[in-house]
Amino acid sequence: MKTVGIVLAAGESRRMGRPKALLRGRDGVPLAARQAETLRAGGCGPVAVVLGAEIERIRRELPEGLATVENPRWAQGRASSLQAGIGAFPEAEGFLFLPVDAVGVKTGTIREILAAAEKEPKFLWRPVHRSQKGNLLWVPPEAGRELMRLPVEARVDEWARPRAKPLEVDDPAILRNLNTPEEWASANL
Repeated sequence: MKTVGIVLAAGESRRMGRPKALLRGRDGVPLAARQAETLRAGGCGPVAVVLGAEIERIRRELPEGLATVENPRWAQGRASSLQAGIGAFPEAEGFLFLPVDAVGVKTGTIREILAAAEKEPKFLWRPVHRSQKGNLLWVPPEAGRELMRLPVEARVDEWARPRAKPLEVDDPAILRNLNTPEEWASANL
């Protein structure tokens, strides 16, 4: 098993007004499936989507065969979703977390992160664009075990900050965090 790609899509999507995992671009593909394919095309395998709020509805509308992981503690914070993803793949050589709302990330960016992790697998890798922190995070198994021991309400960014090595990438999409219908419309997918 190599790096597992994990799409984080467990949240309530309150500001969006509907599940972000099911937002569809012009091609009709649900956003969670699009993000999973980005991870797969970039070299992750296996790939799964962590779900929480409206899990049954979302599972029904996702393509058959797309792996999902249930996070029953989704309302307690993002750390619980990372923990659910790590817990589902205990033999992984690493984890690459991609929020469902960080749309448009290039597959080449995924490849760059995986290449950096392969060269130096003991670090957490955080892509940055023009020195701004991106929303993706690569976590090695040892750090994954540490993350599993964090309280579910812990701030993952605070935990990762002193551990993560920045990787400069030419991909402004790593900075995206689409939360409203207007932001989704402006993404023009």
